[in-house]
Amino acid sequence: MGVYKLVVCLCGFMSIVVASEGWLLRRKREICMNGEYQHEGKTCCRCPTGYRVLSDCTDKNITECERCDSRSFMSHPNQDHTCQPCKICNPNANMEMKEKCSPYSDTVCGCQEDHYCDKGDLCRSCYPCDTCEERGGVKTLCTPTKNTVCNDTQGSYITGKILAAILLLLFGLIAVCMVVFFLWKKNMFCFNGKQTIEKEDLEETLAYLKDVDLNPYLSDIASVLGWKLMKNIAQHTGMTKVDIEEHELNHPGNVKEQTYDLLEAWSQRQGLKGAYPTLIKTLCDIKNKKTADQVQKIIKKGQATAQPKTDQQV
Repeated sequence: MGVYKLVVCLCGFMSIVVASEGWLLRRKREICMNGEYQHEGKTCCRCPTGYRVLSDCTDKNITECERCDSRSFMSHPNQDHTCQPCKICNPNANMEMKEKCSPYSDTVCGCQEDHYCDKGDLCRSCYPCDTCEERGGVKTLCTPTKNTVCNDTQGSYITGKILAAILLLLFGLIAVCMVVFFLWKKNMFCFNGKQTIEKEDLEETLAYLKDVDLNPYLSDIASVLGWKLMKNIAQHTGMTKVDIEEHELNHPGNVKEQTYDLLEAWSQRQGLKGAYPTLIKTLCDIKNKKTADQVQKIIKKGQATAQPKTDQQV
């Protein structure tokens, strides 16, 4: 009888323990100090700051959290399974560590000595502080967030900049004049000097050029132009970048074929009567008279060679 009562008491005690554990588990789920999140239809407690989720909650277990290691952090309660990596202060950007990374907060970087950055949280590199050696000395010292303020007056500083700009402009004008004089002496302008052509004469010349078919001379002309110049001519006369790149991709690594292919397509766009005069006029427009002369020599030489054959056939 005594044994029977003892067994009954033990069973009752175990029932109370099991019920208590269930109640405690439910109570823990009810009180989530750091907020809750949903996982597979279950409401789980978030992990606190400085921790990550090691395993999500189940029907029997609450969320298991693990503290971030020394190279990572988590600055807020979360449901993430990985901590965020600590920021590294880049010495090549003149930055150094001001506060070490912890499980609860990221590394805090700042400028090295005698450097500053005035971009706040967007700062990614620091700049050397002004020494004011040529600007009247230091008025206000440099800080990590603000450059040195120098003693020079605003007026004298602006005046110096204006004088420097004027001198630079004068030197630029002199250089331009020298280049123009050099080109004039070398007769590199189209229709310049003895070759000056009035508007009516120019129209007559271009009309004459329309009688020439470029197709027999495309190979020789392509050799004279080269890819870079041919590309410039195509862009200058309205061909799109996509059209030009298509001819470049058709012959990868072969500049000669790329140039010929683009010249042939361009010539067809201009038409039998328009290709030659448009080519010469475009070369003149882009200040390339030398190449225009070379193209005309190719055409004249080809016509001179073909003329006797025509006479013989007649």
